[in-house]
Amino acid sequence: MKTLLIVGAGGLGRETYQWVLDQEKAEKRWDDIGFLDDDPHALDNYKLSAKIVGTVKDYEPKAGEEVVCAIGDAEVIAGICPDLLEKGADFATVIHPTALLADTCEIGKGVIVGPYAIISTDAKIADFSVVNSYVSVGHDVSVGKGCVISGFSDLMGFSALEEGVFLGSGARLLPSVRVAANARIGAGSIVLKNVKANTTVFGNPAKIISAP
Repeated sequence: MKTLLIVGAGGLGRETYQWVLDQEKAEKRWDDIGFLDDDPHALDNYKLSAKIVGTVKDYEPKAGEEVVCAIGDAEVIAGICPDLLEKGADFATVIHPTALLADTCEIGKGVIVGPYAIISTDAKIADFSVVNSYVSVGHDVSVGKGCVISGFSDLMGFSALEEGVFLGSGARLLPSVRVAANARIGAGSIVLKNVKANTTVFGNPAKIISAP
């Protein structure tokens, strides 16, 4: 018996649950699906057949279980996933059946790819990253570990996200732009030039609104 445990029962977790159900219609992978969340009441107001079966902090991997981290905060992902790996957790990758993936793209473990996302030729998505609905990842793009790319964002050819970057909804990176580790790009921003680590930018063109 194979079980998938979705880490996080918030908005992205519930979305991921639906995407898993859609994936299961195309190809059966799991016999049971549940959630791990440190708030036992996180699903109280929602009508889901899957339930919270334990906390993240107390989780101990068992044979036949896989986990996927469905949290929309890159900083939280960076804190949770290494701990789960150290415990020996087996990470699953969730790819919605409507997503378009080039034959030559590379997808790491624990990655979530939402509906109608496009990952183009020779693009690379590293472990634990989230590529949300309608995201376009262009040719030769590099996405580092634990990045969160919100819906309708566009990463043009040869652009790059280092580890732990967050892109708000509808953000756009021009070709060959590089965003350094743990930077945050505000929703709707157009990024014309490289962004330094731990910096927050916003606007069109994107400008620094917070720096270390």
